[in-house]
Amino acid sequence: MTDHAQPPAGPTADAPAIARWVTPPENRTKARRFFEHAKKAAETRNYDYAVKLYTDGLALWPDAMDDGLKPLRVVATARKLDGGKPAGFLESRRRAISGKDFLKNLNNALYLFGLDPTHVGHMEQILYLAAAAKCDRVVQWIAPVLADAYHNAKKQAESHYSKTCEAMNVAADLAMTVQEDAIAMDILNAAIAVSQSWVEHYPNSTDAPRARSNATGKLTIVKGRFDRGDNFTESLKDAEGQADIRDRARTVHIPDRAQELIAKARKEYEANPQVVGKLTALVERMLAGEDAAMENEAIALLEKEYAAAGNYAFKVKADEIRVRQWDRHRRELANRLKADPNNAALKEEFSRATADQLQREIAILEERAAEYPTEMRLRFQLAMRLYQAGRLDEAIPLFQMAQADGRSRTESRLFIGRCFLDKGFHEQAVGTLQKALEDADTTTGRLALELNYWLGRSLEAMGDLAQARQRYGHLITLDYNFRDARQRLEQLVSGNHQQ
Repeated sequence: MTDHAQPPAGPTADAPAIARWVTPPENRTKARRFFEHAKKAAETRNYDYAVKLYTDGLALWPDAMDDGLKPLRVVATARKLDGGKPAGFLESRRRAISGKDFLKNLNNALYLFGLDPTHVGHMEQILYLAAAAKCDRVVQWIAPVLADAYHNAKKQAESHYSKTCEAMNVAADLAMTVQEDAIAMDILNAAIAVSQSWVEHYPNSTDAPRARSNATGKLTIVKGRFDRGDNFTESLKDAEGQADIRDRARTVHIPDRAQELIAKARKEYEANPQVVGKLTALVERMLAGEDAAMENEAIALLEKEYAAAGNYAFKVKADEIRVRQWDRHRRELANRLKADPNNAALKEEFSRATADQLQREIAILEERAAEYPTEMRLRFQLAMRLYQAGRLDEAIPLFQMAQADGRSRTESRLFIGRCFLDKGFHEQAVGTLQKALEDADTTTGRLALELNYWLGRSLEAMGDLAQARQRYGHLITLDYNFRDARQRLEQLVSGNHQQ
């Protein structure tokens, strides 16, 4: 057998049609050597080398949860806080994930994640590839990470939520089949969280509630089986497996286990406060339970480290926790308002919380943009908040600067056009949106729909009703129910035009 682990052969007449990934014992032994060296590299803050060593070890033992996957994420986060950059273009090309070897693709995705642990696309690729390679333990690790990322990220294309739920469903089915009920529960809980984000972003979707119902039904079955202990303890092969399962079964041991993990991480940090990874690991443990007191302590630790070391990345992390708290408070108010929609005091409280959070985020992003003057993505994020606050004259120059970043170029042009339209600069709005459509990488997808819609609105506002009618007509051939394009087209066709 080669050092690089290969997927098991397909099912035979004498074998079950499961073909779940199992790492050979000799590969585990070799992988542990890489993990030991990676740990030493991380302790000396040689994070790039640590990432490489962890992924080299994971090439041999892809589902090494405690020895490889979890510490990889800790090191990746520490590296990012220390100013580490994502993989460049050439490195990304070299680490291709489109080959026929699922495990090699998975390892490449893990390496890219190690260089950019907040990139949703890398998390998605790890999930999809792990599910395809039948590595349900890897899915168990990445699924809640991705679910949390979706929760905190901007709206994704609906296909992302759909594909993610499907991959989690496949992995959960595999875990249930081999009676790994704790793994299945973790994956299904994450699938429910993803489907909830899907519902929130696409309230008219019929697939999102179906995905949530499917995961909830399976969770009910597997949790009942787990609580009864059906064939569960018997499936454990060794002491290492028992330790893993205590960590995995969060729904059974949440408070005690979480406190134990926090205490362990705190002890390690206090013994080595100069090692960034120790602080990062402690903070991640503190954030796992969404407990306000723990989050506030994590913020204080990060602020203390920022004051001592002057590394602004710690301030960034502290502010991210604050934003998470504000988001949670606003969601709680929204849920209460949904249950009591006629409560005027609650409406006022929700509006005030939303406005206050917007101003706080503007202040955070203004400070961050000053700290990182060449990071155009921050300009775009700040411009978006200013646009939402109605501060168009401040937003437009920032959107224009943000065009220098290819990741946000087209979206920046969309909002420049919308700003011009809101200010009554109709000709400028039309010109900007037409140019954005001509230069766009694709003619389909949500962004293309938005460009067509707002170009139609700008043409309509300018009085060019024939062109507006043509634009809306094109739009409904792509998405018949997009915004109010169909209703506006009907008004133009009937001659009953209204602004």
